[in-house]
Amino acid sequence: MLQLGLQCLAAFVVTRYVYRRLTRISLSDLQGPPSTSWFAGNIIDLFADTTGRLGARWQAEYGTVVKLHPQIGTTDAILVTDPAALRYIFQGDSSERFIRAPEWYAMADLLAGECIGSVEGDVHKRHRKGIRPAFGVPETRALLPVFNAIAVKLCEKWENVLALETGDSTVLNVSDWISKASLDTFGEVAFDYQFGGLDGHPTELAAAMPTVLLETFGFMSVSQAVVVSLLQYIPMSFIRWVLNDSPTHALDHVRNTNTVSTRIILELINDRRTMGSGGKKDIMSSILKAGLNEDPSSRLTDHEIVSELRFLLLAGQETSANTLTWALWELCKFPDIQTALRKEIREAREQKGGKDFTYQDLIALPLLNAVIKETLRFAPVVQNMFRENLQDDVLPLAQPLTLKSGKVVNKLPIPAGTKIYVSVGGYNMNTGVWGDDAHVFNPQRWMNQDSESTNALGMYANVMTFSAGSKGCIGWRFAVMQLQNLLSTLIERFEFSLPEKGPKIIRANCMATQPMIEGEYEKGPQLPLVVRRAA
Repeated sequence: MLQLGLQCLAAFVVTRYVYRRLTRISLSDLQGPPSTSWFAGNIIDLFADTTGRLGARWQAEYGTVVKLHPQIGTTDAILVTDPAALRYIFQGDSSERFIRAPEWYAMADLLAGECIGSVEGDVHKRHRKGIRPAFGVPETRALLPVFNAIAVKLCEKWENVLALETGDSTVLNVSDWISKASLDTFGEVAFDYQFGGLDGHPTELAAAMPTVLLETFGFMSVSQAVVVSLLQYIPMSFIRWVLNDSPTHALDHVRNTNTVSTRIILELINDRRTMGSGGKKDIMSSILKAGLNEDPSSRLTDHEIVSELRFLLLAGQETSANTLTWALWELCKFPDIQTALRKEIREAREQKGGKDFTYQDLIALPLLNAVIKETLRFAPVVQNMFRENLQDDVLPLAQPLTLKSGKVVNKLPIPAGTKIYVSVGGYNMNTGVWGDDAHVFNPQRWMNQDSESTNALGMYANVMTFSAGSKGCIGWRFAVMQLQNLLSTLIERFEFSLPEKGPKIIRANCMATQPMIEGEYEKGPQLPLVVRRAA
């Protein structure tokens, strides 16, 4: 009897599997690149790309939705760069059917704990509602004096370095300097905390933060890609044990960073609660109010507040620092644009009688904002984002897609559980959106454009760099204003150029796109530029 029961169970499982395979929506007619790894498929290619252009190349060859060979443990995967499909996935009611791929929750959880980047559904809405007040328009604009003070401090440090040179210029690793300035800025506006990076006396946390993504993710290997794929089948409680408590030294750096950041943030929270806010309007003061909120739909626990502050510290520092670094890199390659930008800034400063720029002054500088928008488009900090659909669905397409069979379609059915890789760079270089020169750095495309009226996708300027919709970057205004302030201050005072016979710079994909010298990965982010006082 037992044997008969087991046979019936086996027959049921096989029949169910065959039925699902036969009735499942097929993506077999979709075009895509050949697999480069039996274990990791094309996914390893996305993470091994050091050009930041792979998504754009696949789009040009196969279309705006590309079939990928997934890593072992995953059935279907696609790469999306089509604007209509992205609006459907990220914006409006349909976005509720697309969650961040579960295996990537573990990555966000490792970096920051239970935060806005690692939760979904009603929990995500509660977290976002709790921290949203810290990033409102008036709250962000009120931070400009702090941004300006750090920018001036960075300039003074560079002036001191130049004063010691026998010539009129020096070569600086601008990536390192700007990372320190960005971290110092966030420390002050978020916690009223001195990281000490620019002073040359970094705190324990300041020393660990700039390399945490590189040390944790580095260049993903085939085995790592497979492990990430399998995380979707493992309970989060076990994943957290592996990441936080298992006897492996591979995660020592991120564990130490997490321990230090949690300890310091808790100390700052306790001090603030003991002494009172004193009228402080920093980010932490605003988020602490969410812990006292009587409305359960926006109340955060102390554990969640710490996680949010850790997440914002990492995200806030990386976005601005890397984007500004790439902006200087591009301006070195286009000295005429750099000269025109300096002229615009100096003329505006003269009209102000030498006074500091206000927010209104910064947004009134057309070339400055065009350079920032073009850098966000051309060199996005995050190359790929990850989603998964909860049910069978149909993606609308703005650009017709030609299948292997030759059939041309304007919409694409996808089965539930499809891994959706969103190529930020691919969309940002989609010629159907940006024109035939989409692969060229050209700030002129933004002149005389009103980004607010043309922002059909994304949080800012129609680019996907800050993501989009209800899960879009909550601090995008913060990042943009910091870029406006710091870039205008640096370009006004200094001239930047590429070193003669300089090293080859790659775009290392360590969850954030960081500049590195080819063959010197162990030294971390590097972008050596020639810096001199601007005439």
